Formats: sequence, C-alpha cells, structure tokens
Amino acid sequence: MILTDLQIEGFRRFASPVRLDGLGPGLNVLSAPNEAGKSTLLAALKAVLMVRSSSKAKPVKDLQPYGGGAPHVAVSFTWKGMDCHLEKQFISKAFTRLILGPERFEGDQAEEALRSLLGLEEASKGEAAGLWSALLVGQGESFAQPDLNQTGQDSLRSCLEHGVDHATGGAAASAVLSRVRDRLHLLQTAKSGQPTGKYKQALEQEAQAQACLQDLENRRAALEEDLAALDQARRALREQEDPERKAQDEAELLALRQLRDKLRVADAEEQAARAALATVTHTRNSICDEQERRQERRESQRKLEREAAEMQHDLQALTQRTAQARQRYEESRTQREQAEQQQQAARQALLAVSRRATVLQQRAAMDRSRQTLHRAEAACTRLEQARAVLAALQVDEGLIRRVRKAVREQDAAQAALNARATRLTVTLQPEAAGRVLLDGAACPQGEMVLTQAADVQVEGIGQFRITPAVKDHDEALAAADTARQQLQSVLHSAGCQSAEHAETLFEERRQAETRVAEARAAFVASLPSARDERDATLFEALATLRQDLSDQVAALEREQAAFEQDCQSSALAGAPEGHAAQIATETVCSPEAEGGVQTDQTEATLQALQQKARQEEERAARVADEARQRERTEQAAYNAAQNLQDKAEAELRQKQTERDQVGRELAVSAARESDDALAARAAETAQAQAQAEAHVQALKAGRETEQPLSVVETRIMRREQALENTRTSIARLREEIKERETRVRVAEGGGLDEKIAEAGRTASRLKLDCEGYERERAALALLDQTLSDAEKTQTERYLAPLVRTLQPAFSTVFPGASLEMDTGFGLCGLTRRTAEEFGRLSDGTREQIAVLVRLGFAELLHARQSPAILVLDDALSFSDSQRLELMFDVLADAATRFQILVLTCRAEAFARLGGRPLSLRPIPQITERR
Repeated sequence: MILTDLQIEGFRRFASPVRLDGLGPGLNVLSAPNEAGKSTLLAALKAVLMVRSSSKAKPVKDLQPYGGGAPHVAVSFTWKGMDCHLEKQFISKAFTRLILGPERFEGDQAEEALRSLLGLEEASKGEAAGLWSALLVGQGESFAQPDLNQTGQDSLRSCLEHGVDHATGGAAASAVLSRVRDRLHLLQTAKSGQPTGKYKQALEQEAQAQACLQDLENRRAALEEDLAALDQARRALREQEDPERKAQDEAELLALRQLRDKLRVADAEEQAARAALATVTHTRNSICDEQERRQERRESQRKLEREAAEMQHDLQALTQRTAQARQRYEESRTQREQAEQQQQAARQALLAVSRRATVLQQRAAMDRSRQTLHRAEAACTRLEQARAVLAALQVDEGLIRRVRKAVREQDAAQAALNARATRLTVTLQPEAAGRVLLDGAACPQGEMVLTQAADVQVEGIGQFRITPAVKDHDEALAAADTARQQLQSVLHSAGCQSAEHAETLFEERRQAETRVAEARAAFVASLPSARDERDATLFEALATLRQDLSDQVAALEREQAAFEQDCQSSALAGAPEGHAAQIATETVCSPEAEGGVQTDQTEATLQALQQKARQEEERAARVADEARQRERTEQAAYNAAQNLQDKAEAELRQKQTERDQVGRELAVSAARESDDALAARAAETAQAQAQAEAHVQALKAGRETEQPLSVVETRIMRREQALENTRTSIARLREEIKERETRVRVAEGGGLDEKIAEAGRTASRLKLDCEGYERERAALALLDQTLSDAEKTQTERYLAPLVRTLQPAFSTVFPGASLEMDTGFGLCGLTRRTAEEFGRLSDGTREQIAVLVRLGFAELLHARQSPAILVLDDALSFSDSQRLELMFDVLADAATRFQILVLTCRAEAFARLGGRPLSLRPIPQITERR
C-alpha cells in the first residue's frame, strides 16, 4: 500500500484546503517547524482511515477548526497495482466515498469495505481499532510500546499462523475459542464482563420484581405507621386545644407586657438623667478650661511686663552709652577737621580737584542710598496696603468650600427634581402664536420641565390641566427648598449675595494673598542688609537704612562745608606768601578749578609753591592721619552702640506688642463674661452636676432589684412564639390527621396483602431464571479460560517468527542483543550480557525499541500481503547522533519493502535520513474523484 496524495480542509488549524505534495514509495520525510501542522496531518490520516464519518463523538468534534466547519479529508493510494481513493467529510453533511480500482463504495458500505481492507474492527463510538493503531505513531506515542487491543493481537496471530497451522493447529483452536467467546458475549460484555443480553434482561426483571415487592411491603409498613401516627396526632391535638392552658398562657403574656412597659419607662428616665448629667459635665469642663486659660494669660501678661521693664532699663543704659560714643565721635571728628584744615592749607593747590571729586562721589553714594531707601519705603507701604486689603476679605478656603458644597447640594436636589418632573415639548404653527396660553401667559415653544401643575388654554378649543406624575413630589420640592435655604444661609454668613459673588471674593482674596507675597518679596529684595525675612528684622533693617542715609547726608554736608572752608582758608593763608601763592590759591579755589580748568602759571612759581605745599602736607598729613584714625575708631564704637540701641528698641516694641495682645485677649474675655460671673456659673454647674449624679445613682439603685428589660423582652418573644407555634401546630395536626385518614382509607381498600403474595411468587420465578443464566455464564467463562490458556501456550511456540522478524533491526541498533516477548506481543526484556527489564531502560532506548517493534509489525503485515505503512511524528527525539544514524539505516532498509512517512521539526538532524522531501501547499479546493 502506497499513499500518493493527501488533502485536508476544515481540519483543526487548516481551515483552508492544503495538500501534502511529494508522496511516493519508500521513505518520505516532511521537515517543518513547530505548529506547522504535522500532527494535524497525522490526525487527519487516522480519522480518514479509522473513524466513521457519521460519528458525533467529542473526539470527532475536536477535529473542527477554531471558527467551526466540517472536517474534510481525501487520500489516494495504490493497492496491488490498483489506484484507490478514500474521501470522508465529518459532522456537517457527512459522507464516506471509497474507490478500490473498478469498485466504488458509498456510506456504511464504504466503511465496512475499508475495515475489511485494513483488518479493523469497531471499538467504540464510531472508531475502529486494530494493528493499524500501532503503525500511525503520534507525537509523544513513540516512547511506549504499542498497546494492542484484542483485534490488533488477532491480526498479529493471523500473520503468525500463516504457514505454521500444521504445527499448532491454531486456526481450528481459534475458531472454537471464537465461538465460545461469541456465546459468552451473549451473556456478558467482552471488556468489563458485565451481564448483557437475556442474562441482563432477567437480572433487570428480577430487580424490578424485588423492587415491586419491596415497594408493596414499604406501603404496608407505611400504612401501619400512618395508623399509629394518626392516633398520636389526635391525642396531641386534644392537648393543644385545651382552653384552660390557652387562657393561662395569654394571662402570663399580658403580665409580661405590662412589666416590659414599666421597665421601658424607667429606662427612658435613666437615659434622660444620664444625658442631663453629660450636658452639665460638659458645661463645667468648658468653664474650668476657660478659667485656666484666663489664669495662663494673666501669668503671661505679668511675665511680659517684667521682661519689658527689664528691657526698658537696658535700653536706657544703651542710650546713654550711645550718647557718650557720639560725643567722643564728634570730638574726634572736630580734631580731624582741624588737622585736615591744616593739611588742606598746605596742599590746597594740589588737592582741590581731588577734594571736589570726593565731594561728588559722596553725593552719588548718598543719592544711591536715598533711592534704596525710597524703594524700601515704597515696598513697605505696598506691603501694609496689601495686608490691609487681605484682612478686609473674609472669604477664605474653608468658607468657599462650604459655599461650593451647598451649591452642589442645591444642584443635586434641583437635578433630582427635574429628573422626576414631566417634560412638555411644544411646537406651534406661526399663526397659532398667542392663541395657546400656559398658566395665563403665551406658551413658549421648545421643551419645558414641569414640576408643578400647569394649565394649557387653546383658543377656540378649551383648557387642559397637566399634573406631573412625579413620585415623592413633595419630598423632592422640600429637599430642593432645604438645599436653597442652606446655600442662602452660608452666603449670608459669608456676607455674599450669590455663589458667584463668593467665588469673586475668594478669587480677590487669593489675588490679595499673591499681592502680599509679592509685596513682601519686593520688600525683602529692597533690604539687602536684612539678616532674615522676619518682619521685625525687616523693619530693623529699614531703620538702619534710614540712619545710614542720615549719616551720609550729614557727612556730605560736612565735607561740602569743609571744602568751602578750605578754599577760603587757602585764600586767607596765601595772602602773606606773596603774589605767586595768592595766584595759586585763587586758581585752586576758583570756579574754573572746580570745573577742572587750570590757568597757566610760571614753572618756577609752581615748583616753589609745590615744594612748600609738599612740605606742609607731609607735616599736616601725619597729624591728619592720626586724627582720622581716632575718628574712625570712635565712629565704629558709635555705630556699634547705635545698632545695639536699635535692636533693643525693636525687641522692646515686640515685647510690648505681645503684652498688649495678651491684655486685649483678657479684656475681650472679661467683656464677654466677668471672672465673678464665670466663677458663679462654675459653682452652679458643679452643684447641678452633683444633683444630676445623685439623680442617676438614685434611678440606678431603684432598678437594681428589677429584672433586665432584655430578659423580659426575651420572655415575651418566647411566649409569643410559643402561642404562634401552638396555633401553627394545631393547624398542622388537623391537616396531618386529614391526610393520614385519607391514606388509610385508600390503602385499606386496595388489596395490599394479595398484591404482596403475587409479587413474591413472580420474584421467586425470576430468581430461578437468573441462577440458570449464571450457571451457563460460569461454564462458558471456564471454557474460555481453558481455551485461552491453551492458546497462550501455543502462541508462545509461534512467537519465534515475530522475534526472527524483529531481530535483524534490533541487532543493527543493539549489536549482540536478544529479545524476549510476552504473549501480548510486547517486548518484556532485552539481553545484552545480562537481562534488562524494559521499564529500567533510558527514555531514548525505550523510544528506539518501541519504533523497532512497530517496524516489525509492519514487516509482518507486508509479508502477509496486507496493507502496511508506518508514520512517525517527531519520533527519536532522545536519540544521540550514533544511535540516530543506526535508526536511519534501519528505516531506510525497511522503506525498500513498504512506505514510511517521517514527520519531524528537526530538519538539520534528519537531513542525513534522505528520502522524498514532502511539503504542505495550499490549494483552491479538494480534488474530488468521480
């Protein structure tokens, strides 16, 4: 048998038609990557050869592609020189078509002809089984030896019996064993040995008879039980309907209810007393907290006053030290000026321009200081104005959140009201305008939401009243009004006219905060001498800047006066020196000299004047330097003393501010409630608390002898439940008595004893029939076992041909090894110097042995002239390179006698196998043979 063509469509991953190209005699190899469809090809081949197309079993449904469809397989092959074709479609419009040379078969006839050709027998649910199951080896199946069913073993025996019947008599023995098994299978199943046929029918009839007899006996027992239960129910009903017991239970329940009402009143009084005690206690605690706060503020005020007095005393000392330092500074400055006047008198002609430049530089420095002070004062003014604006805006973050929450609640309430309201859509013709009125006014066009009843009047027609069918209308209106009132209350507390006004004020406050931050940043930036950004430090730096500017102005004025005096002194001092000195003095002190204009003098006169001036300058310079040094020292001491005084004044102002703040807080507290009134109220609350505690204790002591309310309520619930249970029990007993009386009347009139006797006789007869079938089944089973043992003994004698068939291939792969096979045609051992069990071999060795055993089965079929091919899907995956080469040699040799298909994903490893390369190719549709 040679496969020449294989086409599939709608089969698992192959939703579209594909063809396996390149099939021919000998060795055929399909090398393709994982998930290319190799296993699907093998499944399609198994299905077309071994599964009925009419089968609806789950394995057949699993053949469908993911999107659904009808699996369709067509295979062409040659057999004994004839061109054959097999085609099947499953699930939808299922059919089977088989062409064997000139013969053509359809449907079930084709299925039977295929099974006869391949030596298959029906296994279960439309699937056939036989030796071919061992020749189509799926992925992962090559690791185990073929598991042959009875049909497969019979096929092998048929192959082995061919030519050895004269030695074993196997054909006749098998025929007898077959007839015994056929007879035995009429009484029990082949696989599980369960009863079947007439034996099963007899057992079922006996079971039905026994069930019927048991049912009748159960009915008689139920009748006796009903009679006993009926008498008991009647007695129980009389006890439940006793009027004295009922009156007693109701009286006890009434007494318990009265006690419960009394306890509830007492419990309410105690709870009210406890609530009053809690209120008084809270009030007293608040008063005590207020008294403690006032005492802390008084102590803080006294402490601040002491600290302010100490700081005032220190400030007076600092002021005196500053005045002394200033006096010393003034004296040193006077001495320095006198020394400079003397020096300037000598060097006035040389230093007039320099003096003028110095005066101009001081004036520029003063202008820069004045500009810095102006910017700082302007920034301070802007900061104070921004803070005043911020203080006037009261809508802060917390208040705006309350406003927004109230707006959301109002919108939600209005939306809920509108969602429940009736919507009226009006579309009017132009000429109808003014003729339709809504609540007495012209009706507008478009959609309107009606939350109240509305009157629609149409001129010339009449009036209509529309009443909204709104569920919970009043509640929705009340919720909307409540939300609106809450919003108005919040807006009123914020001093706003609307939510938009509140948002505007909040935005203005945010902008004011931003302006305050910006003004403060500008104020800090305008004071580079500030040590940090605290307000006290900033104002202290501003005061220092003002003082520095004042000092610079005074120094400039002094410098200007000194300059003018120098010019005058130079003119007066130069008069006795003669005409040249006078000219030099006039030149230095003249306006032209101040502008940098110099007059021409004779070189000799200038040299003489310069020489004399230089001598006077050297003498006066030493005196002036000493005077300047003393002035700088006294000025530094004065500045340090002034800084200490300014700092002390700032700290004193801060302390006085804190003291005044504490005083204002005490004044506000006293204005709200005086200390005497607060003390009186504290005494009153203490007395009220004592009275409330005494009242609570009195109520608690009065209830100590009473039963707990929960216990009384539990007893009431129990009594009420008992009465309800009694009423329910009475109704149930009456219904039960009526039902049992009916069943007793029906059972007593049905001839129950006669039916029981008849059912007993029928069950006895059927039991005798079952015992006869059981004896026959046991005899046939014993005969089957005896014949099977004899056949097993004979089979062991003719296993030698199978071993001889397998031995060459085994010797190629396992040199020097001998085989041992069991009666189930499985390899049970391998002898290589020592005997080895099959289960102890490695995975690779067991896989190689399993493939060789299947090769031997195919060899036997081929030798008998039966159809035989071998298909291997991803086999030999655990073989090393040496063993793989040996297995390639065995496969190539066997392929010279029958067709072998190898499906593998290991293209490189199987490249040395050779054979026909196969490929999968899409086709438009499956080619049908007619």
